[in-house]
Amino acid sequence: MSSERLGKTLQAVCAQERLAGSPGSKKATEYVASVFEEAGLDVERATYSVYLPRQTAQGLWLIQANGRHLPLDLEEHGFPQDPQSHRGTVPPMHGSTGAGNVRGRLIFAGFGREEDFKFLKDQGIRTDGTIALIRYGKLFRGQKVQNAEAAGCVGALLYTDSEDDGERKGKTMPRGPWRPIDGIQRGSVFNGHGDPLTPGWASVAGAKRIPIQKAEGLCGIPSLPISQANATALFGQEARPERPGPLKTRCAMKVEQNPNLVQITNVLGKIEGATHPEDWVVVGAHRDSWGFGAVDNGTGTTVLLETARVLGKAMEKGWRPDRTILLATWDAEEWGLVGSTEWVEEHRKQLQIHGVAYINMDVVASGPNLGGSSTPGLVKVFQESCRAEDLVAPKNIGTPGGGSDHIPFLEIAGMEVLGFGFHGGSGSYHSAYDTPWLVENYLDPGFHHHASAARLLLQLLNKLSDSTTIVNGIQGWSRLALEKAQELQLDERNFGKLVNAANLNHKATAGTAPPHPHRYLRFFLPNSKHGKNLLWQSSGYGGVWFPEIVQALEKGESPNEAVSQVVRAMDLATEVLGSTKK
Repeated sequence: MSSERLGKTLQAVCAQERLAGSPGSKKATEYVASVFEEAGLDVERATYSVYLPRQTAQGLWLIQANGRHLPLDLEEHGFPQDPQSHRGTVPPMHGSTGAGNVRGRLIFAGFGREEDFKFLKDQGIRTDGTIALIRYGKLFRGQKVQNAEAAGCVGALLYTDSEDDGERKGKTMPRGPWRPIDGIQRGSVFNGHGDPLTPGWASVAGAKRIPIQKAEGLCGIPSLPISQANATALFGQEARPERPGPLKTRCAMKVEQNPNLVQITNVLGKIEGATHPEDWVVVGAHRDSWGFGAVDNGTGTTVLLETARVLGKAMEKGWRPDRTILLATWDAEEWGLVGSTEWVEEHRKQLQIHGVAYINMDVVASGPNLGGSSTPGLVKVFQESCRAEDLVAPKNIGTPGGGSDHIPFLEIAGMEVLGFGFHGGSGSYHSAYDTPWLVENYLDPGFHHHASAARLLLQLLNKLSDSTTIVNGIQGWSRLALEKAQELQLDERNFGKLVNAANLNHKATAGTAPPHPHRYLRFFLPNSKHGKNLLWQSSGYGGVWFPEIVQALEKGESPNEAVSQVVRAMDLATEVLGSTKK
């Protein structure tokens, strides 16, 4: 692994902004394809036409007492030390938000959680017809806007408080790595994964598309991300209140969009396995960004490309993996895991048959602290790979939450998944300030963390592509399922059915020797093309166990069918595994 080459690769990846479907994104597509080709990998381009409404105009005005509209500056102004910070052209925008021109009095809705809006209601504060000013944090931004819409708000403004990511954390750019006062956090507010117009199937040429009005997860009200500077102006002289409440200010906002479909492209490089080509090990990093995207996700893309080069050199010397390795750079992750989800939907059956493991590389080199999350089947190989690199594996390696490209592999293909990265503190997230300058000066001078991430990834791929490496999460999954089943607030009958099934399943997993233990989760994938993992699904940035049951309970509906569905899957798994006792 070459630290010098890693630095040059990050510069090349981040030479232009990579908003999904943009000209800059297309240039990055060709660059990663050329690296794969030079390394001797078989290259595939997977193209989809998807709904990513482009923001064409935006505005925010403070309405003064005399009725005059004072425009607020929505730009990030950069600083001379980093010329790229002056070149940002991606507007302050939320992906897949609503469009419109609205005005109203402002309310401060805290973090935009359900309890924040409930607090406003309990205090007798009317929220209908208002514009919600919401602080980032605690909750996925799409759920914040969704909660504002449910409360009757006509618009939402989301800002990053300097207490969370700014001068209250440390020195701000350019004197330090934290977010300057004009920094803006862009991001998707789509409460779903993949193209919302093709739910459950791939957006290939000629695909059936549902009307936008029937698409689930899209926010109906306009929203904008704004800076701490603009939030300060909207709070007025009294500054941010400690609790949600009404503000004395009024504002107007507009969001205009181009709703035409956008073409996105995933680029994959393949190394066919020598002895077990039918087994696939997939590693992926999203290539798109909300600007130059050095940390998110130039780091993951750069490490993936360096790994491809090293594997290519090994192949020149005669090395071949037992299992097939697929290296993927996904498009439109930032809009709701769109590129990876469409690819998994297109290859659902193949992945359920061939998929052994998926490794996700998202924000992998922004500091010295190694962190990771893994489903049960990959914990052991992750720990072994860390030891091989003289790294201390994270103590708490939990099931990965939502928010990145591992989700469709876990939820749709039923694969074991893993993600890791070397992390530190910075305030560039989804802003125009996420450039190589920040990485080179503060986050990873010398690109040593990039090199460590690349070596760890190579260890993982070397182990997982070896056919003697068994990926077996059966005991871990069944133990967790039993624990989580006992935490559900079900009626006595359903509780007994579920816990009994989970208990029998856990007992059946002890001492089993199935031929393909990495396929355990596939017992819990419904046959429906809309079906997802019945044990675990992502929710915002987190996850939910027994999602169908929980959803029924939250809606006040009977959980009988949801419980029966899980129990049937449990019983089938118990029956099959019971026949594979050693």
